[in-house]
Amino acid sequence: MAISKSYDVTFLDVQKKYKELQKQLHPDKFSNKSEKEKQLSETLSSLVNEAYSTLIHPLKRGLYMLKLNGITISEGTDNVDPEFLMELMEKNEEIDDAEDNEEKINKLVQDNQEIANAFRQNDIKKAEALLIRMKYYDTINNRLKKLKHDLGIIE
Repeated sequence: MAISKSYDVTFLDVQKKYKELQKQLHPDKFSNKSEKEKQLSETLSSLVNEAYSTLIHPLKRGLYMLKLNGITISEGTDNVDPEFLMELMEKNEEIDDAEDNEEKINKLVQDNQEIANAFRQNDIKKAEALLIRMKYYDTINNRLKKLKHDLGIIE
């Protein structure tokens, strides 16, 4: 998609490139073309959709960046230390306690974003370890987004 190979992509850049590519490649543009061109359009449009989905989601983007470096994290990753699991339980409890407090919610959102900052260090091994943890943090982040949405908090 001609987006930099960086964890720090902006949603607006990705969205802009996605729209540009879909304007060129969308199958509707190829309705009067040959079958080969139609199939190629469908394939490329599908790849653009997949790339967009990957790039806008921090966890998917990070996992893809690891894949580019020859590293994959298996679905059954279970080498999570007990301290981290306890930390997750505590975060979930904090979220429960913050359900109607905008200041607490914003603080929890900020704390949860710290894990993304580690990707800027270009340390692939550290990124792998953080992505294993991020799989769990993703659940927390989704809960925080829902709370912010439910309370009408806009950034």
